[in-house]
Amino acid sequence: MVAGCTTKFGILPKTLAADGAYGKGEFLAWLETRGIDSYIPLRKHYASKSADHLYGIDHFAYNPGTNSYECPEGKELKYIGIKAAVNKSYLYRSTPAKCRNCPRKSECTTGRFKQLVIHVDEAARQRANQRTLQPAFFRHQCERRKVEALFGQLKNQIGLRRLRLRRLKYVREQFLIAATAQNLKRLVRYLTTRSPLEAGGRDLRLLIRCLRIRNRQLPSLGPIQSIWG
Repeated sequence: MVAGCTTKFGILPKTLAADGAYGKGEFLAWLETRGIDSYIPLRKHYASKSADHLYGIDHFAYNPGTNSYECPEGKELKYIGIKAAVNKSYLYRSTPAKCRNCPRKSECTTGRFKQLVIHVDEAARQRANQRTLQPAFFRHQCERRKVEALFGQLKNQIGLRRLRLRRLKYVREQFLIAATAQNLKRLVRYLTTRSPLEAGGRDLRLLIRCLRIRNRQLPSLGPIQSIWG
């Protein structure tokens, strides 16, 4: 959708907020190449049911000279290669001999030796993880929930799970009608929460004005009336 918006309208967003399903390394790196700051929670790129209490990558020091990692006990994890089956990840492994008598083995791994699975776009993942600690991350997530809540209401309460019409102009009409019903419900809720002294002729004029604006935005409803009866 980002690429389509850029191609069709020439608009490139500066920031992007989404849920954890979009927190993959490939997508985060793709956003960085286009200069878009992502405010997305990270998604684990490999299954790990019992690794939450074990040492993560932050407990290991990387040695660029030998392309290896060093554990807290000073043991080396050598580079093995790229495993395409694990989302194109780099593998770094220790040996059973190094880990057999380690005093921290229970805190590090449940297997015979320690293995690190490093995503090929780990640098982009770590930069995105740093942004999750900024106040702007929580602000963007709150704004995202406001938008997604409206679409959730359209699907679950108004019943717009499927479009009944074909062709783009008819689909646009149906969506505008559903959005009008949604905005009217929100406007009524807003007016009913105000005090009787504040609610008066001004609120009535506001309601009439909103209806007139929405009516000008709606195209002819002839095709919809003929299809829906």
